[in-house]
Amino acid sequence: MRLRLSDIARSLELASHCGDVTVTGLAIDSRLVEPGDLFVAIAGQRVDGHDYISSAIARGAVAVVSERPISQDIPHVIASDATAACGHVARLVRAEFSGKVIGITGSAGKTTAKSFLAAICSGAGPTVATEGNQNNELGVPLTLAKLNSAAAFAVVEMGAAQMGDIAYLKSMASPQVVILLNAREAHVERFGSLEAIVAAKGEILDNLSEHDTAILNADEPELAAWRARAQPAQVLTFGRSSAADIRLVSSQDRGFDGSVMNVDMCGTPALWRISIPGEPGMVNALAAAAAAQALGIEDKTISDGLASVTPVRGRGDIRQLQNGIRLIDDSYNASPSSVMAALNLLSSADAPRTAVLADMLELGDEAVTYHCNIGERIAELGIERLLAVGELSKHISDLSNSQTRHYEDVAALIADSPAFDANETVLIKGSRAMQLDRFVDAMCESLGGTSC
Repeated sequence: MRLRLSDIARSLELASHCGDVTVTGLAIDSRLVEPGDLFVAIAGQRVDGHDYISSAIARGAVAVVSERPISQDIPHVIASDATAACGHVARLVRAEFSGKVIGITGSAGKTTAKSFLAAICSGAGPTVATEGNQNNELGVPLTLAKLNSAAAFAVVEMGAAQMGDIAYLKSMASPQVVILLNAREAHVERFGSLEAIVAAKGEILDNLSEHDTAILNADEPELAAWRARAQPAQVLTFGRSSAADIRLVSSQDRGFDGSVMNVDMCGTPALWRISIPGEPGMVNALAAAAAAQALGIEDKTISDGLASVTPVRGRGDIRQLQNGIRLIDDSYNASPSSVMAALNLLSSADAPRTAVLADMLELGDEAVTYHCNIGERIAELGIERLLAVGELSKHISDLSNSQTRHYEDVAALIADSPAFDANETVLIKGSRAMQLDRFVDAMCESLGGTSC
C-alpha cells in the first residue's frame, strides 16, 4: 500500500481534509500502528478510536481519518463514516494491484480453506492472506492494505452477517477467482432462513466476467443454481461427486494425524497427505486445490502446500496434556454440521472419550431440534461422557445416553474442574460467545499442554 492522503479524500464523498502525506499502511487499532500508517478512528460499541489518536501518532501514524474534528496537528480527513472510508482505501489499493486475488466464502470451512490456499500460493509466489478471522467490513480492508507490488497472490476470506455483506466485500477485493464452499444453517436466526443464507453466500458469484473462475462444491444441492449465477465465468467443481473436476477418488483416514487423499485433478491422478483431520479437512483441501488449478499452479506445489498446513488454535488444534490426555480444541465456533463432524472425529478415538459442548447460537426456531439431534448422535456414537454448557445444551444432555453433567455457563464448568482419566480424548466445541476457549486455557494450565 502506498497512497496519498489527498487521493483518499477525493474518493470519499462529503469529506474534508487538511494536509497531505503518503501513507504506507492501514490501522484501526492504535496498538498495532506501524510507522507510515493511516490510522482510521472507528467509534465502536465498546471503544472509540478517537480517544486513541494521540497513541496512534506516537506509534508512527502519519495521517488520520476521523468522523469529527481533531485537535492533533497531523494531516487528516474528516469523513461521515470511518468504516466506509476503510473500504474506499481498500479499493484504491486493490486498483493498483496487478496480481491475482482469490475470494473465499461459505458457512463453514472458510478459514481452513484459506489456510490451505495461502500455503499453496506461497509456494508459487509472495502471498498476502487474511489473518485470523478478519473477514468483515474492517478485516478485508486490513488485508487488502497489505498488498504491494511484490505480491503475486492475495487470498481473502469473506464473511457475512446480513444480506449484502458479501457483495460489499467482493466489491473491494475484485477477485478473479472465487470459492463458494457451502451454505449451512449457521446464523440462520440472523438471516431468517436457509434460503436467505444460500442467496447471501451466492453474492460472491455475481458480476463475474468470462475471464474469472468460480470454484463450486459439486456435492452441494445448490450447485446448479450457483453455476447459473456465476455465468459467464468459468466454473471448476470439487468434491466426491463423479462429475467433480477436482474429485476425491478415495481416502485413508489416519485419525488425528489427518488423511491420505487419492484425487483426480481434471484427469490427472494426485496423492495428497494432509494434517487436518476429518471429512471437512479433505473438502477444504479439494476447494483450495481447485482454486490453485485455476491459477495455473503446479501439482507438486499444490501437494506440498496442502501437506504444510496444521490445525490452528480453536479450530481443531490437538494438544497432548499430562497423563496421555488428548485435547481437541475446536472451541472457536460451532454449527450443527461442524459439531457432527467433530463428534465423528472424537468417536474414532479409543475410550474413554468426553465431549464438552456448549450452545450453538443463532439457529432460530429450530434451535432446540438441532441440539436434540446432537444428543441423539452422541448416543449413536457411544461417546462415554458429555459435559454440556448453556441453556440450549440441556437438550443435548437429555438425549445423549452418556454420563452427563450440565453447567449454566463456562464459569461454572471451570469452577467444577472436572477430572479426566489417563489417555482420555476430550473434544471442546461451542459457539464463540459461549467462551469455551476459557476452559481450554484452564485445562492446559492445570494439565500442561502442547500442540501436536
